[in-house]
Amino acid sequence: MVTMGIHFYKADAVINCSGGPGYIYGKTPNSFINVGSVNSILFQQGAKYANAEFIQFHPTAIPGADKLRLISESVRGEGGRLWTYKDNKKWYFLEEWHPEYGNLVPRDIATRAIFKVCTEMGLGIDGKNQVHLDITHLDPVKMEIKLGGVLDIYRKFAGEEPTQVPMKVYPSYHYSMGGVWVDPDQQTNIKGLFAAGECDYQYHGANRLGANSLLSCIFSGMKSGRECCKYVNHPDKKTDDIKTALFENAKKIEVERFNTIFKMNGSENPYEIHRQLGELMSTNVFVVRNNDTLLKTDETLKELLERHKHIKLLDESMSSNNTALFINQLRCMIVLARVITVSALHRNESRGAHYKPEFPERNDKDWLKTSIAVYKNGGINIEYEEIDVQHIKPVLRAY
Repeated sequence: MVTMGIHFYKADAVINCSGGPGYIYGKTPNSFINVGSVNSILFQQGAKYANAEFIQFHPTAIPGADKLRLISESVRGEGGRLWTYKDNKKWYFLEEWHPEYGNLVPRDIATRAIFKVCTEMGLGIDGKNQVHLDITHLDPVKMEIKLGGVLDIYRKFAGEEPTQVPMKVYPSYHYSMGGVWVDPDQQTNIKGLFAAGECDYQYHGANRLGANSLLSCIFSGMKSGRECCKYVNHPDKKTDDIKTALFENAKKIEVERFNTIFKMNGSENPYEIHRQLGELMSTNVFVVRNNDTLLKTDETLKELLERHKHIKLLDESMSSNNTALFINQLRCMIVLARVITVSALHRNESRGAHYKPEFPERNDKDWLKTSIAVYKNGGINIEYEEIDVQHIKPVLRAY
């Protein structure tokens, strides 16, 4: 990144630990390195991408100039209440819509409710996409003991005292259930390429459970490490047996890619294209999805790919050029956004955190399947893999 030089390193096996694709959704709680570009590159080189449509959204996040920040669900667990104004009165919508559970509904139901209140009903606080998360009715001393760290986040970045003024929150991208496909040994369909963490496709499919990150870290990290070591002892082909010209040619392709970026002199601003990408995905490929909108979204994503060719490089320096790196990543983000959108378009049911008004029920008969995206001739093909449920039979979640 300092010299902008391209190097290659030979390896009999590689473990991909590149994280999730949160930056595709614009401002998220993820760090700026979670752009999904590694998975996108691997996908375009032949790696299968599974369950792309399944994205976990967190119901309560606060906006920041740089990123969003999550307000833990423990706030609702300790008695925090979500409300907005309706007919000039406080309306506790979760308590009305789900009287048995109230503010203790799972995160996907809370997310969908807030999304409906703000985007469909237009009842967000101050006319914006936000509702109140209120703990002002609770004992401030107890809240400080139990939630002090969480409340400090709000104080620091919102500049208000949450024990006295209700917090303002809105759902955010949180975690990708989809990722590069792996077998039980954490190996992708590309021999010698393993994946671990959020970058691989996850264990609970349509919705994230609270321990997913821990499971992903401990299990897939341990498993991929062990299996990678086994593989390098008996690889299908050793790098020492491959002519160096193959690696030199790969390097030449990457050098040419960046030479092209350094010559870009169009009229498009890469950061504006990314802003539009984030808004597009956060509006149209969120918790509520309509097929006609998804179709239009994919067409717009194709337009963004075309506009990407006409970007103007804003920084022409030949060292530490973050703009050039971002332009390279941006195209990868748009490609992966198409994978997410096309996968969502094909799944005609509602499952987990994902709701299609046209298909409001979960359909195990036709859709108890893992979606697999495959890159062919520049296009995205969706295939399906049956899910083995012999050990745990699926049951209806009736709330």
